[in-house]
Amino acid sequence: MNILNGEAPLSGQTALVIRGDCGIGAVVAEAFAAAGAKVLINYWHESAAADRIAQRIRAKQGQAMIFQADLSRESQVNSMFDVLAAYWGRLNVLVTNTDLEIAVPTGGIDREQWREILRQNLVGQLLCVRQALREFSLGGAQAATAVAPTHIICVSTLLGGSGCSEQIYYAVGKVDTAGLCNAWVSAHDQENADSPVGLLTAKRLIDTWNGQPVPGLAPDSVALVSPDQDRIAETAVDLATRAD
Repeated sequence: MNILNGEAPLSGQTALVIRGDCGIGAVVAEAFAAAGAKVLINYWHESAAADRIAQRIRAKQGQAMIFQADLSRESQVNSMFDVLAAYWGRLNVLVTNTDLEIAVPTGGIDREQWREILRQNLVGQLLCVRQALREFSLGGAQAATAVAPTHIICVSTLLGGSGCSEQIYYAVGKVDTAGLCNAWVSAHDQENADSPVGLLTAKRLIDTWNGQPVPGLAPDSVALVSPDQDRIAETAVDLATRAD
């Protein structure tokens, strides 16, 4: 993937990639590092995969750290943000990529598995976005002009329940995540319409498979029609470089 063309548009900025240890999250984490950002890679259980991504980034002279956090626990989410601030200063970009799926046949999931999907994919999304908004507000209050713009990029899907039967619960959770992100954007636009200081640029990155225009998006949302992980990562980097 060639994003930079010899340049580092995110040089000096920091990024937190939720579930950056696998799938789209891993590709996005590497793309942000290649664009010059310092990247904190969140993972849930096993550190090996996250460490491999961080090592690949460092091998290319990038900067990366890994951090384990159960996203459904507010104290762990807050600690993750605190560690980033302690090492690298102000957060510039949050990429939410909640990615918990449980491969069981339709009707075979139990109540606790369903609760865990909701905790990780929805409660985790809520806690991370809320904490990022707080961090951005503090940064805006301390300085009338920010060193770099701040962004929240929510990676989700419009796949819905049309995926394979073994992923239907995961797919439903991701659609709920998309709705949550859209609500965040709309609410933020209304609450900050008259703010003298732009504290946040919220964007939504949607991975959709049907190639059709997406109706009903919030004005600051971005729909990407592509199942290609590299394309998604390139778009995420492009969103993070925008000043609007």
